[in-house]
Amino acid sequence: MYFQGVITWDEYHSYFLKGKGLSDDYAHKHDKRHKGLSRAIKEAIARDRASWSEAAHSDPDALTLDEFLAFRHPESSHATILALVDEMLEKFDRDGDGQLTETEYSRFVWDEGAEEEAIEDRNRREGEVQREEERRKEFREQVDADKSGHADRRELLKYIDPSNPRHAREEAETLMVLSDADHDGHLSLREVLNKMDLFLGSKMVDAARSFHDEF
Repeated sequence: MYFQGVITWDEYHSYFLKGKGLSDDYAHKHDKRHKGLSRAIKEAIARDRASWSEAAHSDPDALTLDEFLAFRHPESSHATILALVDEMLEKFDRDGDGQLTETEYSRFVWDEGAEEEAIEDRNRREGEVQREEERRKEFREQVDADKSGHADRRELLKYIDPSNPRHAREEAETLMVLSDADHDGHLSLREVLNKMDLFLGSKMVDAARSFHDEF
C-alpha cells in the first residue's frame, strides 16, 4: 500500500506505455517481457528502469516527488543541485572554510603537477592564464552575488540552478558564435538554416526539452 505523495513504478510505466500509443488495456495488463514491442521501446524501458533504480533511495518500487524529479530531470532536482554544490566545494575549497574565494574558483584547474607542466609549455601556460582571467571575471560578475569576495553555499546554489538566466544567455551566445558566419552580430535565415541541427537541438528552440510533458 502506498500513500499520497509517491509515484510507483507501475503508475509511471503505465503512463509511459500509453504515451507511446499503446492501449489502456495493454498498459495495465501487459506482458512483463513486452513481447512484440519494438526494440527502441524496449531499450527506452530498460533505460528508465536503470534510472529509476538510481533515483530510488527508500523504496525500489516507489519514488517521492523529489526522487521522481531526480529520475526525470536530474538537472532540476534540488537534491542533485545540492550534491553539485558539495562536489564544487570539495574540489575548489582549498582552505576548507565552506565558501569559495576568487582565487580558489579561478585556479581549480591547476594541481602541482599540472602547473609545473604548464610552465614548461609556454603555449599551454598562456592558455591557462587566459582561462584564469576568464574565471576570475565569471566569479566577480556571476558567482559572488553580494560582492563580498567570497561565495557561500547560497550563492553557489543560485549560480548552479538551471533556472538561472545565465544558462539562457550562454546558450544564445553559443548559437551566435557557431552560426553567425559573416560575424555581423545578427543571424540571417540562411545562417539559421545552415545550422538547422544545432538550433533544433537547442533548448531555446525545442520546447519539448524546456517545457516537460508532465506539466
